Amino acid sequence: MKIRKILVLLGIVSALNIWTTGCGTTHEYNTKTQEDEKEEVLSEKLSDTASEENDTDTAKTQENATGKWQVLEPEAAAAFDADFKGKVWEITEDSFYIVETKVKVLEDGSLATSTPGSNAPIPDSQLIQVVFDDETTFRARTIYDNGERHEDAEAGFEDLKEYMAVDLKGHFENDVFYATEIRLPKVE
Repeated sequence: MKIRKILVLLGIVSALNIWTTGCGTTHEYNTKTQEDEKEEVLSEKLSDTASEENDTDTAKTQENATGKWQVLEPEAAAAFDADFKGKVWEITEDSFYIVETKVKVLEDGSLATSTPGSNAPIPDSQLIQVVFDDETTFRARTIYDNGERHEDAEAGFEDLKEYMAVDLKGHFENDVFYATEIRLPKVE
């Protein structure tokens, strides 16, 4: 009888886990689908206008084209005091590569983050190169009391370790993140 109850409970927990994490597709597929839908709407609008306007609208669309990676939404960026979050995946001589930490603002205003596990297979197309220069600031941030307070200390490139979380300030250019500040958060 106990074994049966345990199996039922295990089945329920497994079903809830699948339900909460979903059986969806990857972020890359969702982005492509959204871009395709935008292009369809744009092409419908363009087909209703004169051919002269089509040429100028197409040129404007190409000028406004963005890369694959984007900085955090303003609300999430303000909450984390960062433009982008990630996990260090590979360290090279003068730069490093990260995997995106997905950030979501929930309906109740709380924040949820999600990062792949350290032994998850990540294709190179999902890695983001982070470059920095002599002006870039490295900081080790120790977070206390569930984020109520923190202390910053100086850090350097040598303090980066694989699979370590990083908070970045800077901007994207051609899908490369140019960092002005790199923080290495540690929760106590």
